[in-house]
Amino acid sequence: MKRLALPIAALLLSHCSTDLPPSGETQAALNPANDYGGATGEASYGDIARFMAGRPVRAGADLSAFQKNSGDYHTHALELDYIWRKMGSKRSLRQAQYFHDDLRPLLGSPSTVVYPFGGPDILYASSIFPRASTYVLIGLEPVGSVPDVSSSNPLPFLSRISTVMEEPIRHGYYITAEMRNAPSVTPIMMTSIALMGGEVRNVQAISAGGRSGVQIDFSSPYGGNKKVIYVSADLSNSGFGAIRGWLDGYSGATGYFKAASYLPHDGSFSGIRDWMLGNCRAILQDDSGIPYRYYDSNSWDVTLLGNYERPIPLFAKWKQPDLAAAYDAAGPREEIPFGSGYHMKMRDANFQVCKRK
Repeated sequence: MKRLALPIAALLLSHCSTDLPPSGETQAALNPANDYGGATGEASYGDIARFMAGRPVRAGADLSAFQKNSGDYHTHALELDYIWRKMGSKRSLRQAQYFHDDLRPLLGSPSTVVYPFGGPDILYASSIFPRASTYVLIGLEPVGSVPDVSSSNPLPFLSRISTVMEEPIRHGYYITAEMRNAPSVTPIMMTSIALMGGEVRNVQAISAGGRSGVQIDFSSPYGGNKKVIYVSADLSNSGFGAIRGWLDGYSGATGYFKAASYLPHDGSFSGIRDWMLGNCRAILQDDSGIPYRYYDSNSWDVTLLGNYERPIPLFAKWKQPDLAAAYDAAGPREEIPFGSGYHMKMRDANFQVCKRK
């Protein structure tokens, strides 16, 4: 498939502009001396999200004063701003353009995406599926709540936010070991939405088969009003039954697997694997998702994108000889224009686009 060779400005003004996030090349660098100060009134959910992301608040006198006067806060904000403009935003633009050029002709434009083992990864999900309106993410991380960032010293909390956000902004996935000491999912997703230029409208607790969750309504830089739902649940066979009935409400969605620790390959996760195969109209995944052999050619059309040889050494035992053979038989393909999952180099990234017949 031939990729559009247009300058960034032209992409942002094109017919498909609602598919594209703000580009790091068009975002002015944060300047605390000019950008902070002057807000009054009561902070909204969106202001709390912007405060965590280092973006100037629009309301909230206490938050505004802290932004203006704290040098340590300026350091936090400038570090997030720098890595987002130089790395995260540029990758988001490439992902959204890739959806428009390569994925949409194969998948259509799904409105709902179910992302098992996704944790708080709304950054990646909303960039690779920029036209979706509902994102359903499931992981083990605790849900948490909207933090009180108007406390006397929010800097330790903000430092934890910066630490956990650095890897997904730089490389596209969360580090499991760091997530054990990270803030809960709610503030991470709120920060992510504000960082990419979205606006958090509402945050509410939900229950999914008795498991705690959160729904965040937001307006997106890609256009339109959206919601992300996160549920904290065990997706192994011993825990999946608790949310299965709730998840049935999203039958017909498009599934997504990325950096899934190869858990769908493990027999102890057969329940969620079988649910995705039985209920999704399509699945986009890397090789850490459902093993290639489960996509019966009588039921699924599978398009191979990028390149596949083997997993990274940490997951070497999950190599799929049949998938490698299928890639070899398909012949040379264009590289995916961004690293994805555990394959951070473009030349190693792979997608399998699986569409139900």
